[in-house]
Order: sequence, then structure tokens, then C-alpha cells
Amino acid sequence: MDAVPSFEVMYKPVCKDEFKPCVGKKFKTVEDAIVFYNYYARAVGFDTRKSGTKCSGDVITWQYLVCSREGQKRTVDGDATNARQGFANKRRRASKRCGCNARISFKYFSDFGVSGYVIHQFVEEHNHSMVEAQHKKFMRLNRKPDQVHRKFIEDCAKVNIGSALTSKLLNELMEGYDVGGCTIVLDVEKCARDMKANIEGSDTQMLLDVMRRKKETCGGFTFEFDLDAEDKLNQLFWCDSVSRKNYHYFGDVISFDTTYSTNRYNMIFASFTGKDNHARPVTFAAGLLCKEDVDSFSWLLSCFVRCMGASPKLITIDQDSDMKVAVERVLVNTRHRWCLWHTMLKLADQVPKNLLANEDFKNELNARVWSDLIEPIEFEESWKGIMERYGLEKGRVVQNHV
Repeated sequence: MDAVPSFEVMYKPVCKDEFKPCVGKKFKTVEDAIVFYNYYARAVGFDTRKSGTKCSGDVITWQYLVCSREGQKRTVDGDATNARQGFANKRRRASKRCGCNARISFKYFSDFGVSGYVIHQFVEEHNHSMVEAQHKKFMRLNRKPDQVHRKFIEDCAKVNIGSALTSKLLNELMEGYDVGGCTIVLDVEKCARDMKANIEGSDTQMLLDVMRRKKETCGGFTFEFDLDAEDKLNQLFWCDSVSRKNYHYFGDVISFDTTYSTNRYNMIFASFTGKDNHARPVTFAAGLLCKEDVDSFSWLLSCFVRCMGASPKLITIDQDSDMKVAVERVLVNTRHRWCLWHTMLKLADQVPKNLLANEDFKNELNARVWSDLIEPIEFEESWKGIMERYGLEKGRVVQNHV
């Protein structure tokens, strides 16, 4: 039986003549040339990629673009043997490359002081069929958010909305992903990443500009900041008119807390809070710190006193030695106490493990500690009874741990 001759089917894209590249067409910049070819690729249904660039100094002399399915997947000799022996170090991925010949090349020219780029070679036949119209939205070239979508993603990033929720909002509010092109959460993540990279190095100045504009529009708003030797933001304090009014009415007792930290810059968020006459939490001021040391705490507390005009009568803080020294240094006439929540958080380190599972012990302890109605004398008596009943006198606790 005679062998059946093998042949390769070639596909020729169909589009309007004004969109089709032709040898000799000129462009002012290489970016304009690339945009033109990518627009043609999107119209007919295939993706592109750069295959090479030649330069002379800072000038690009040749720019080559090919179909994304050009060439064949590279294989390394010995991969199969290493995989059988358990030494495979790369994950196997399926390849969509089929040796497509479609390509274009742009050549730099300069005639009588006019420079630009001209199409030197153009091959339009493909070794694969074009993407159907209903599937073009999934092409890589079509998965770049347009200006409207980028503005929406930027606004979401400013208020710390994540990529997954931003994608859902795009789908619900902007009639789906087909309108702009971004199809998956990864596209939104890449867009947000690029936006953050563009503002890197100028984010501190942007923050201070926002603070200054706020102060111009609101007379009661105040802020102070401090920069380190490299002009990086070291400390920041701010307070508005509402917070100052709250402190005037409810600032006898305040809480100074540095439990939280920012995700990206790893700065410490410090808050000055209290309670109003309805036992609702109110905010007096806030700040950002790079370090949790005596000098940083002293600077922030000094800003707070200057802003409010008076020190509080009592302040509750964490069991932090540097914070304690800063309070004693700045708030000379203020009484300070340990925060009850932080104290109870260390309960597991102070009692035997067998008591942590004892519900009677936990109920009795919480009833005394978290009660607002118990008097000091009554608390001391009941506390002493709990210590004796569960063997928590100082000597016996040490003995149980040993």
C-alpha cells in the first residue's frame, strides 16, 4: 500500500484591508508599530509575542514579533531519565506551540532627519485556525483592562479591596468581563501590581499631599510627621476636629493600642481610643510608627498632648516596657494601668494546663475579672478565694509547673 502523502493545512486570516499590515508601511515609533500589529492580531483571532530585538546603542534597529504558537516546546536531553530516577526539578506543562510561521519585522530608518520604523517582512499564513469570535475575549491580548477598568481597579485598591472582590464587582457593575477584557482574577492582580509599581518611591509624598489637602479643607485637622535619614516616612500622627471634640468630652480615660500593623509597609498602627457616655467606642487620634521603641512612643504621645492641649487623667496600655517608659516621660501627671485584655491574654502562661480545660475555674475567674459591679474589697476577697480553691498561691503554682 502506498504511503499517504502528508501535508500541512495553512490558514490565512481574513480582515479589512486597512487593518492588514503591508511591507513598506511606516510608523513614528516602535511602540506604534507593535500596537498596530497587536490590533490586527486581535481582529483576526491570534495572540502575539516578541521574538527578538536588535539595538545600536539606545536605538532599537530591529523588532521581531511572531504568533504566540510559533516554534516548538524546548526539551532538555535527559529529562525523561531524570524523571524516572526521581530527579525531575521542573513541572511538566502542555505546550500549544505548533510551529506557526506567522511573523512580522520592523526596521528602523532615518531619511533626511525623519526617523521611524517600516515593515520589512510580513508573513500572514498560520499553521492553526483562528480563534472564534465568541472566544476572542479569552485571548491574552484582549485580557488587558482598558482605561475605565484600570480606574475602577485603582479605586478599589485605594480602599484595600482585594483582587477577587474587585473581579466580582467588575462582573456585576460593568456588565461582565467581556466589556473591558480582563477575564480572571489574575488579570486584576497584575493590573493592581503594575499600578503599585508605578507609585513606588512617591507613595510617602502622595500621603503627605493628601494630609495637606485635608488640612486646607478642614481647619480642625492637624498632622505631624517625621522622616529618617533616607527621607522615608518614620512616624506620622493625625487628628481631625471630630476626634478633638470627642477628647474634650470623653478624654479623661484613654486607651493607647499598637496591636495592629499594616500589610504592605509593615508599619505599626497606633490608636488613641475611649468611650462616650453611652459606652460606645470613640477615636481621639491615630498614628503610624516604624519602630516600637521609647523614642517613637514618646514622639507620638508628645504630638497627642500638643494637639489636644492637655494630658488625660488615666491611660491604659499594653504590658510593654518601652511604652511604660514613654508614658512616664511624657504624661507625667497621668496615671497608667495595664490593659485588662492583654493581661487576660497571658492567662495560659500563668496557670497550670489542667486548669485551662476546667470550665468552673474559667467561669469563676471571668465573673470576677469582667464584672463592672463588683467593689474593690469584694473583688480582693473573691480573688483570694479562687487562688486558694484552685491551688494558685505563688508557691504552689511554681510547684505545679516544676
